[in-house]
Amino acid sequence: MLTATTALVAVLMPTMTATIAHAETTVASTAMTDIQTQVLEMLNDVSFTSFTITGTSGGTHVEILVSDGDIPRDVSGTGSVEWQRPVDNATGLVDFIERHLVTNNPRGNAANDYPTTGGSPWRGAYLSAPVNPDPWGNRYAVNVEFLTGGNQDVVVFSAGPDEQIDSAYSQNGLTPGDDDLMALVEP
Repeated sequence: MLTATTALVAVLMPTMTATIAHAETTVASTAMTDIQTQVLEMLNDVSFTSFTITGTSGGTHVEILVSDGDIPRDVSGTGSVEWQRPVDNATGLVDFIERHLVTNNPRGNAANDYPTTGGSPWRGAYLSAPVNPDPWGNRYAVNVEFLTGGNQDVVVFSAGPDEQIDSAYSQNGLTPGDDDLMALVEP
C-alpha cells in the first residue's frame, strides 16, 4: 500500500526530473555563451585572427580549446572523434581554454604569453578561473582552428546530458546532433 508521501513523490518525480534537466541545460548554455563572448573579446583585444600556441600573431594556430572535464564519448559513430582529442602540451594544438582566457599561459608556459603591453594587449582575465566542466562532468570544446577563415562554423560544444558526441566537428551550417549543445562563435 502506498503512503501519501510515496504517492506524492511518484506524482512529482517526472516534474522534478524535467526541472533538473532544464536547469542543467540552462547552466551549460550560459557557460557556453560566456566562453563564446570572451573568445571574441580576447581576439579583438590582441588583434589576432586566431589563438596561437606561442602568443604571437604569426604563431602556429591552436585547433581546439577545451575546459576541464571528462572527454565525452562517441559510441554511436555518428559524431566526430575530433571533439575527443586530448590536450597536447607538446604541440599545443589542443589546449585548455583557461590558458588563453584566464591565465595568459598558452601550452602552460609563461614564455608563450600573449603581449600585455603595446597597441593590442591581452586584457584578461576574460573568464573566471577555473573553467568548469559542463553540468554532466564533460569538457566544453571550441573548434577555434576555423577562426582563420573558410566555410566552417566555429562553435562552443557540449556533448549534453547523454555525454555522447552526436555532432560533426566541421561544416558550414553546423547543427547539434541529438542532445548536444552548441553556441555559434561569429568573428
